Amino acid sequence: MNAIVYCRVSSKEQIEGTSLESQESACREYARQHDLAVVRVFIERGESAKFADRTQLLDLIDYCKANKGVVQVLLVWKVDRFARNVGDHFNVKALLAKYGVRIVSVTEPIDTKPEGKLMETILAGFAQFDNDIRALRTVQGMNKKLQEGISPWKPPLGYKTATVRGEKKNQPDVPCQPLFGLLQKAWKEFATGGYTKAEMLRLMTNWGILARHGKPMSPQSLDYVFSNPYYAGILKNPFAGEEHQGKHVPMVSREEFARVQQVINRSRRAVPHHGSHPDFPLRGLVRCPTCRRYMTASFSRGRSKQYPYYRCLGGCNTGTSYPAAPIHEEFAKFLDGVRTRPEVVEKLGEEIIQAAERRRAGFKEKQARLEREIAGLTRQVQELITMRTQGLIDDQEFAAQKRALADRRASFEVRLVSDPFSAKAVRRDIEKIKQPFSELRETWERLPLQLRRRFQRTVLPAGFLNGRVGTAEKALLFSVLEDLKTCNTSLVPLPDETWNQLIAEIQSFAAIFRPEDEEKMAA
Repeated sequence: MNAIVYCRVSSKEQIEGTSLESQESACREYARQHDLAVVRVFIERGESAKFADRTQLLDLIDYCKANKGVVQVLLVWKVDRFARNVGDHFNVKALLAKYGVRIVSVTEPIDTKPEGKLMETILAGFAQFDNDIRALRTVQGMNKKLQEGISPWKPPLGYKTATVRGEKKNQPDVPCQPLFGLLQKAWKEFATGGYTKAEMLRLMTNWGILARHGKPMSPQSLDYVFSNPYYAGILKNPFAGEEHQGKHVPMVSREEFARVQQVINRSRRAVPHHGSHPDFPLRGLVRCPTCRRYMTASFSRGRSKQYPYYRCLGGCNTGTSYPAAPIHEEFAKFLDGVRTRPEVVEKLGEEIIQAAERRRAGFKEKQARLEREIAGLTRQVQELITMRTQGLIDDQEFAAQKRALADRRASFEVRLVSDPFSAKAVRRDIEKIKQPFSELRETWERLPLQLRRRFQRTVLPAGFLNGRVGTAEKALLFSVLEDLKTCNTSLVPLPDETWNQLIAEIQSFAAIFRPEDEEKMAA
């Protein structure tokens, strides 16, 4: 008779030991003693006991189906190597029986006799019992860690684990600088109530704050940061619904955390105002120097005509009005101060292209690896669907495993992006912005109102305080251009994420000066 062998280890760490070799050796020795010819060996390397993760078991089932009548015996080292759930064990056993294959444990007394069937059921039950106990102990261990003030999970943005990889987590997470300091600064700014979430997102992006895997912050990742009580030193227990004081260094106080939640709730109820007027181009950009909120605008009637004013109706409750003309002149003088010669802008473009050449090989290798991971997850989803169709798993496990695979695939797809360093695109965009950057003030004054507002937001992502435009947070592009203006050498090597942000800002500026927009400016 012909036999096949199935071996599995329950964790990737066991691969380095002798578990797989010992299992296969025991199965081959059993086959030799019972005159069985081993025609194929299926080895599951470091997969869990859940079917959606067990690609070799799926291949085994397909092999038996395709070779019905050729294979009579499936050899396993122990019943618990085959399945950790009684229902799964007997479902797969029934399916293999349709193909003329019976399961034999080479170290346990199971056979077709009544006592053998009873022993098989008991062993499968013990396997499930052991799996359930492990799950219970895992939850109990997590509960204990939370009660001790230590988060058992991966630390959130701005923190890193202090425990050596591979060891049990027994120390609180520690700040990951400089990201910790930047996020702490963001919390304090948001707590002032002077920013909306969209404005905070622009500001944090301008500071170089990135989400996981070096991707730019998204509205969803920003929501996660500003709603996570972990940053206030609070650990939430999802199992018991309790809160515990964490031992990690809080990023913000509980009072600051509460104020930010109030700001978020207030912004959800707010009705945005989109009005625009040519006499108030800086509405939505200039802030009150007292309460730091954006000012509105209106006219005040004089003896012979009306005069434009920016007014604060925000948290300072002063109702102070500021003449529009000095504010416009302040912003225009700021633009004069950050204007850049065309040759400097062109030099930046060459720096970006050189950076592209340096990172091209590594980028392609990374993309290929991510594509392989995504393709593998896609196959697992298809295999999962096949198993559900064959009745090997129930709806609950199918939904849970499909969701887990979808989450893993999404995490890879987020990291799979096209290379932004296209020499042709960079040269095209640099060519578009060279002249406007050499005459920023004149460009701003010529732009139509709608494009002027886009231009302003691109220069100062979070606006500026009236009278303090010089201290405003400028786009990263202007800081880099300033470095190039003050030295004749190349830029200090920048991280890939910084180059990506520069490319994005150049693209944003270039989009303002599309041919159709240039026609509007000339009209």
